[in-house]
Amino acid sequence: MPDNLYEAMFVVDAAKGGSAFPDTIRHIAGLLTRNGADIQRMERWEERKLAYPIRRVKRGIYILVYFAADGSAIDEIRRAADLSEEVLRVLILRAEQVSPVKGQLYSIEGEEVEAPAEAPVAEAPAAGAETPAADAEKSEAEQDADDAAEGEAADTSL
Repeated sequence: MPDNLYEAMFVVDAAKGGSAFPDTIRHIAGLLTRNGADIQRMERWEERKLAYPIRRVKRGIYILVYFAADGSAIDEIRRAADLSEEVLRVLILRAEQVSPVKGQLYSIEGEEVEAPAEAPVAEAPAAGAETPAADAEKSEAEQDADDAAEGEAADTSL
């Protein structure tokens, strides 16, 4: 059975965000690799106030991890994260693709990594200007919605 792509959001205690943070990254990487995951990317998001205290912790650091694994390994990964004293919460979802980088990247050894150079962004057309190519790329449902919106705008001018 082929491996699936997953994204996992780990929440860890913000107090571990200082010099102990590389140890936390290594702990999460070990938790995943011990259960057969092939880590694609580890990314630290900002520290935030939690909606409610978890294990008496009020602030957390979010760590987003993309990894490939067999579907049967997910339950073991969740179980290991729940038993971990480092991890406050974990959410694992199946991912269609890896999203653009939003935070600081880390290697599985806990070292900061530079983000890869982004592809140049093409200029957006002027507001309200649509090109024939853009119309051809729209789905039929999107074109019907646009046509309906134009019809409503015409009806309101009466």
